[in-house]
Amino acid sequence: MSAASRRGGNHENNIYNNSWSEKHHGIKEIERDGTITFEYDIDRNSELAKNLKGNLMLITGDIDNNVHPAGTYRLADALIKANKRFDMFVLPGVRHSFAPVSGYVNWLRGDDFARHLLGKAADSVDIVELNREVEQVGGQRRR
Repeated sequence: MSAASRRGGNHENNIYNNSWSEKHHGIKEIERDGTITFEYDIDRNSELAKNLKGNLMLITGDIDNNVHPAGTYRLADALIKANKRFDMFVLPGVRHSFAPVSGYVNWLRGDDFARHLLGKAADSVDIVELNREVEQVGGQRRR
């Protein structure tokens, strides 16, 4: 459960693509005749939310075309029900790749690490570094 990637996280394997790599999770036993029995029941982060011990930032694009945002919403719901603190960002108009807003997401992530690992992060409402970048490219925000 982390925002370490540049894409939305798959927090609910039961609603994700069952032909992806997770389809082989849950092997329960191999019979003596070599028959393999599967039980497609993979741990879901929403079931594990009550165990959260650290700080968590959830990020998802609202139109993710690979990992449905509902998985992130279900995890957020479980964290709320478990009385856990977390940060959550929903990126409007962003699909699975955060590329269109990667600078913004990278600064959010950097601030989150600085706040929770170093004890201090920027607290200005503006992300000054991104504003400087806009100034350097002639007032145009790069995408």
